[in-house]
Amino acid sequence: MVTVTMEQIIDFRRSGDVFNAMALPLKAAYKLNKIRQSVEKEADFYSDKFQEIIDKYAKKNDEGEYVFSEDGDQIMIKEGMVDECSKALEDLQKLEVEIENYGLTIEDLGEDIECTPDQLSALMPFME
Repeated sequence: MVTVTMEQIIDFRRSGDVFNAMALPLKAAYKLNKIRQSVEKEADFYSDKFQEIIDKYAKKNDEGEYVFSEDGDQIMIKEGMVDECSKALEDLQKLEVEIENYGLTIEDLGEDIECTPDQLSALMPFME
């Protein structure tokens, strides 16, 4: 088992899309697929909890719909609740979970793989 944070799971999920489009050696593709399956279950939990936090702290109009910032990019938080909301979201991101360790290594990925440092960083918690 490997212990990772929800933040690392979300980072992997974002970077995983890039690796899904790559032609990888069979061993690496298999291990990445197994990791992705484990990560998806935890990412679904994260999404549900994130939504619960937003529902609890979001400012809503008379119709019960979220109120957005003037630029439309952010959901507004109820007066006096910003710190509490931020703390709840931070705790969710730092939540540690265990997933199966599939022993993915740099060698599994092969010498010809091209990825950015950010993509590699997202993989590192899941590698040996």
